[in-house]
Amino acid sequence: MPGQLVLASASPRRKELLEKVGFSVKPMPSTIDEERETGEPSETFVKRMARTKVLAVVERIQQTLYPDGETARLGARLSREVPLRWVLGADTIVVVEDDILGKPVDHEDAAQMLLRLQGTEHFVLTGFCLYDMRKNKEGIQAVTTQVRFKPMSRAEIEKYLSVGESMDKAGSYAIQGVGGYAVDSLIGSYTNVVGLPLCQVVEMMVEMGAADILPF
Repeated sequence: MPGQLVLASASPRRKELLEKVGFSVKPMPSTIDEERETGEPSETFVKRMARTKVLAVVERIQQTLYPDGETARLGARLSREVPLRWVLGADTIVVVEDDILGKPVDHEDAAQMLLRLQGTEHFVLTGFCLYDMRKNKEGIQAVTTQVRFKPMSRAEIEKYLSVGESMDKAGSYAIQGVGGYAVDSLIGSYTNVVGLPLCQVVEMMVEMGAADILPF
């Protein structure tokens, strides 16, 4: 049984992706301000969000271990007593002409997003950050997938929205759900569109020496 990976996210999709390939996942969501700064590039934004989520969870774990603020021996104590070493955070956005499409606020907002996506290409970006609490080191990367939607009428979009899977999804669709039928093609990582580029995440784990949590 691999050691636990702390997931700084409330996303059930990220947890499911990791567990499907054998990771033991401990969700520990973080609440942060997810506002994009003026003029901030999309890739910079998702990497900053991923890192901010991770650091918030790392701080919470450290405060639990050392409520008095003593952190000098944190690495040694983690090594001996605490089975939590690695923290992973991620942020996924849908980008159209440099506009970020987040989660819809209501039905009409979801419909307008899908009308904008239909019959054209958009990009899905995920930034992720992996943090080693014993060495206080981090790795950060962003992965981009190009997605093309088939043409869709307003009536077809309304029929898809009636399925009920759109409201908690960036861009208002779920590629792993019914919304997958609308994807004409994609270039890049499929799991990135779901919410986490598994190939690149595992590659970073190997590079950073995370053998204790790897399931294979």
